[in-house]
Amino acid sequence: MKSILQTIFGHQPQEPAAAPPLVREESFAAVPAGTAAALQGDIAAIALENIFQFLDLAALTGRLDIRSPANSGCFYFRNGALTHGVLRVSQRRIGEILLESNLITTDQLQECLRLREQARPPKRFGQILLDQGYIPPAKLDGSLLQQMKEAFFETLSWHEGSFVFYPKLVPAPEEMQTRARIDSLLLEGMVHLDEAAD
Repeated sequence: MKSILQTIFGHQPQEPAAAPPLVREESFAAVPAGTAAALQGDIAAIALENIFQFLDLAALTGRLDIRSPANSGCFYFRNGALTHGVLRVSQRRIGEILLESNLITTDQLQECLRLREQARPPKRFGQILLDQGYIPPAKLDGSLLQQMKEAFFETLSWHEGSFVFYPKLVPAPEEMQTRARIDSLLLEGMVHLDEAAD
């Protein structure tokens, strides 16, 4: 009897071989050596929205790496919900989002950037903002969610490339996380793409 994975993705080997990480830029954590990929495929054959829906319906926890000809993305899921997502290029930084939303000033932004450069051991920009008292946690969470949504919406427009899912991988402890339901993100994403096409 075929499993759900076999039905959707075709034959899955009993012991899948370790797959190399799609990206190794500084902003992406390297996949631990020997980590086996549970799912991988071609975006042209299986649309990313179907992959996102599957991870949601199966309530999976892990990391989804996506690569297109011009960009790459890294997304983490916990029990099917999206908790963290970034792009390699064309990613608005938290500081930009906060500044455009008038939640911090240019001086505060420059000060926190300077403190981040000086921090030993390194600190996340969001944590420095909180430590300085420049923004309440709820506002930072909202900005992190906005950044994650933008990365998610961008990938929905990708029709070429590949994806790899590594089960049970979670972000590093220092990574700030939020939480969003995939069904809501997909609906919002479709509206976003329609508006961008007009």
